[in-house]
Amino acid sequence: MIIDRIEPIALRIPMPQRAANIPAPLASGDVCLTLARVTTRDGLQGYGECLSLRPPMQQALFATIRDAIAPHYLGKSVDQKEALNLSARKRFASFGRSGTVLNALAAVDIALWDIAGKASGQSVSTMLGGAKRSKVPVMASLDKYDHAGRTRQRVEQALASGVAAVKVHEASLEVVEESRNAIPAAIPYVADCNNAHTLADIRRDEKRWAAANLMFFEDPYWPPEDLLAAPAMPGITIGMGADFGSSEQMAVYTRAPSIGVLQPDVCMLGGLSEARRALAMLAEAGKTPAPHTPFVGPAALASLHMLAVTEQEGYFATVEAEDSMDPYGFGLTRWRASLPVPTGPGLGFDPDPDFLKKYQA
Repeated sequence: MIIDRIEPIALRIPMPQRAANIPAPLASGDVCLTLARVTTRDGLQGYGECLSLRPPMQQALFATIRDAIAPHYLGKSVDQKEALNLSARKRFASFGRSGTVLNALAAVDIALWDIAGKASGQSVSTMLGGAKRSKVPVMASLDKYDHAGRTRQRVEQALASGVAAVKVHEASLEVVEESRNAIPAAIPYVADCNNAHTLADIRRDEKRWAAANLMFFEDPYWPPEDLLAAPAMPGITIGMGADFGSSEQMAVYTRAPSIGVLQPDVCMLGGLSEARRALAMLAEAGKTPAPHTPFVGPAALASLHMLAVTEQEGYFATVEAEDSMDPYGFGLTRWRASLPVPTGPGLGFDPDPDFLKKYQA
């Protein structure tokens, strides 16, 4: 199967107006998705995705797929997908071993895994070693509200939808504590501070953070390198690593006693080829993998397959989105108790062509 065309696809999806009883997040705007559609000479197509978030990043990723990644792959065989991923990483290493280039690489790599599965009649999870579960529990991943009352209100709405776990993106300890008060002790709870604090901040309030009874404390402080020498804090499990571009970078942090959870992100790692290596490394290191899942497109499906093959059950963190933002139509963007792992060939679904046409930027 020879790669004939690689087309980046930029989508801008307007965020639907919220109902009067749903609090407004701190920031909002169009949802930017950047996909890659890869077509072989015999007509097979696969879809991948990179993490876009905002229009300037989308523009850079679109150009990187078109002008840097695609020329490296055109005319090559899909069967060489993992070797091509490695050679691309080496070729562009002078531009950094994480960030825009590897993120763009992920879109093409995921699409090739999708094609390989379609050609062989196997799901991605089968190609990754075999699914250990048919569904994955959902964690409601809230927007940032920066307000105790509004965050608690949204947490309560998430719990009412039947989700299995809750994650807030809040730096304020008071907001994290107020949300904890609304969440039953049996419901896993994650707080992501997005590196807002220093180690001294966390040490000062260590007992209060521990009392929040977090499943893990995500990206608590800056610089993250301080975690390497930091001793474990009683009652606090730290999770991090969504920004790493390789399993080697992630492996360095498996040796830190304060870190119990590592978060491979299929896009920031450069695709499923490297994500497979990262999952194997984490299993050998005895660390808990918690794949990072801020996606609604092909990367979301790829992440579901990753979660299906881990020994320890993990959660798919579903970002705040509406059914109208689901490119597949099976409830991928909906807060619910669990999501089914796709069983069809490749990723299991292709984006709806009408959806792609409607939202193409």
